[in-house]
Amino acid sequence: MTNNNIFKKICIANNLRHFEIKDIFELGGFELSSSRIKAFMAGSQNKNYEKLSDEHMEGFLNGFIIYSRGPLDEPTALPRTIENAIIQLIDDGNLTAIEEIRSLIEDVELPDSDTGD
Repeated sequence: MTNNNIFKKICIANNLRHFEIKDIFELGGFELSSSRIKAFMAGSQNKNYEKLSDEHMEGFLNGFIIYSRGPLDEPTALPRTIENAIIQLIDDGNLTAIEEIRSLIEDVELPDSDTGD
């Protein structure tokens, strides 16, 4: 299976529009025109067909990850395993562990409040 085939299948499976694909490539470090994206989507028999390089495919996949879940430096949710562990501690009534977690969170938050941010 070629990069173009994989690329097309990902785009179709996720119902991505051309402007979204363009944004995804930009998140992956490539600024591509709409016509170039259409050339990647074209069949190999089409006169406008352009082979999708490994570098462009890698950029698209990296951009798609960022597009799907957001940047790493801005986590939006508590990881599910940590959340489940905390819920289990609450269900078990382990107040000592809950208080330890609360104090750890407060320790992390204190430096921001000291700087005036």
